[in-house]
Amino acid sequence: MAGRMVLVLSAALLAAGCSAGLGGRTPTPSAEDVIRTAEAMAEATRQAVPPTPSPAPVTPSETPTATPAVSPTPEASATPAVSGPVVTANYPVSVRVGPGETYEQLDLFLTGQMARVVGRFDDTPIGTWFLVQRIDVGKDGWVWSGAVTLTGDPALIPLATPSS
Repeated sequence: MAGRMVLVLSAALLAAGCSAGLGGRTPTPSAEDVIRTAEAMAEATRQAVPPTPSPAPVTPSETPTATPAVSPTPEASATPAVSGPVVTANYPVSVRVGPGETYEQLDLFLTGQMARVVGRFDDTPIGTWFLVQRIDVGKDGWVWSGAVTLTGDPALIPLATPSS
């Protein structure tokens, strides 16, 4: 409404100042005209109704929900529960039919895999070989002791004789 009133007053002043007989000259408004215009604009501003602010968006509140009962999950252990000495592969090593490099390779014992040690053979040129039972997936057989880390008491490992 205030904007409309200012527009009407401005148009009226413009129309009053324009006349056909001025020969293209722009008339200079009188001091009274300027004061009346200023007063009219001030009055229009005083009577103007401030715009109603938009309502703030309402954030939906969280509806409390029942928390389902959680049953405890058993923690996975880093090492399986194994009794007796255990070996862990330091790097991929061959699992062989017998204790030595001349025996056929059956499988690979991969880095970090574990196996139970069920026997040992010490009479080889490159050291001890362990007869292992795989804990993880894989075939049982012989692995070179230099490629694995033994956990447990080596005195508990019985001597084993390789089958021919």
